[in-house]
Amino acid sequence: MKRLPALSLRIRLVLWTVALEAILLLLLAGLFFVIVQRLQNQEITNMLRLGASQLSAATEVTSGQYVVEPEDKAVLAAEGVLAWVLNPDHTVMQTIGAAQSVPLPNPLPPINEFRTMILSDGAAVRLFVAALHEESQPLGTLVVALPLSKSQNFQRQILLNLSIVIPIMLLLSIIGGLFLAKRALAPISAITQTARHISVADLSQRLQLNLPNDELGRLAHTFNAMLDRLDRAFQREQQLTADVAHELRTPLALLKTQVSLARSRPRPVAVLLEMMTDMEGDVDRMTRLVEQILTLARVEQNALSAHKPVALDEMVRDLMEQFYLFAEQQGITLKLELTTQADLSLQGDSEQLRQVFANLIENAIKYTKAGGTVTVSGKQSDHQLTISVRDSGVGIPAEHLPYLFDRFYRVDSARTLSGFGLGLAIAQAIIQAHGGQIMVSSAVNLGTTFTVMLPIQE
Repeated sequence: MKRLPALSLRIRLVLWTVALEAILLLLLAGLFFVIVQRLQNQEITNMLRLGASQLSAATEVTSGQYVVEPEDKAVLAAEGVLAWVLNPDHTVMQTIGAAQSVPLPNPLPPINEFRTMILSDGAAVRLFVAALHEESQPLGTLVVALPLSKSQNFQRQILLNLSIVIPIMLLLSIIGGLFLAKRALAPISAITQTARHISVADLSQRLQLNLPNDELGRLAHTFNAMLDRLDRAFQREQQLTADVAHELRTPLALLKTQVSLARSRPRPVAVLLEMMTDMEGDVDRMTRLVEQILTLARVEQNALSAHKPVALDEMVRDLMEQFYLFAEQQGITLKLELTTQADLSLQGDSEQLRQVFANLIENAIKYTKAGGTVTVSGKQSDHQLTISVRDSGVGIPAEHLPYLFDRFYRVDSARTLSGFGLGLAIAQAIIQAHGGQIMVSSAVNLGTTFTVMLPIQE
């Protein structure tokens, strides 16, 4: 079975609005009709009571004769009243208005009660029965009626007018609703058109909408911010792909050259072993590169292990002991300056944090000349832990500092050694994943200081 196409959001909004409006209009129309009907019934009731009082005052009973002056009859008839004057035996003695040509309704309601009845000529009337008495002496019964034709015609006219006005109002609401919905949802249409033109090859499209700070304005701003993030993410991925290809090109070319040379002609076993050793080094280099890229990707995707208590002071002491022999071989002095009363503990990923500080200490030793000093210090202040790694090495020129944490960025061959330029990028990603930040300050031939600030989570 073929499914019907879904209605647009604009149509659905208008339909729901008009449906709700129709329900409210019908409720209001029904309430208005009931109020008018009650007011009319109350007016008829008052007129019947007044007519019965007037007829009672105008009726003279003398020696069994019931007399109503013609002037009084004319007044009552002019008000549209029909009336029958009955003696105690329920014999009609006088009639008022059109009652002279209409038989007395039967059965009659009890005294002082109202009832709607249909006369013999088919006319609907409201009937009231009152007692005729003089000084507490019963003289008979008064039956007073008012035709309901005018009231019913008025009610029918109201219903007819409502049946015309309500559809017209709903039609105008539909037209106005479609117009307003189109204007209100225009930014969404613009967002849709922009999204259709966005591709991986072009993420430069942005919403140029002058909107107030309402729901749609915030939606457009959020959409543009999302595009900015996606654009930066795609640029990073494209740059990463290009950098990885560039880094892998050299070891792959060397590996292919070694294989080609090994296959070109027979060689002594010692030469082949030497060539295989070189090839193994190239494979190891590529393996380290891939491992670092995977580590960086996992950290940037917040793929850290569950945070557990980490004592940074103990971690730093262990790392200083680990690098002691390496620093001694380079002729470099290691110093540890930790505030004894400070609690350098936080919640975090112990292995990732250890990798950060190991990388910083190792780099400080590598880029410090013999006789130099590497100092690691730590303190706690204002719910924040600060660990600094300071060396007295060759330093970094100021123009390179803003790019030092970029992927594959290397200052020069003197500082690059055998690395890929990913260590600091990984370190920054790990620290940021912990809610902290890492900064660097340096001066050429005076040394470099890396400062890591981590928040203490309660």
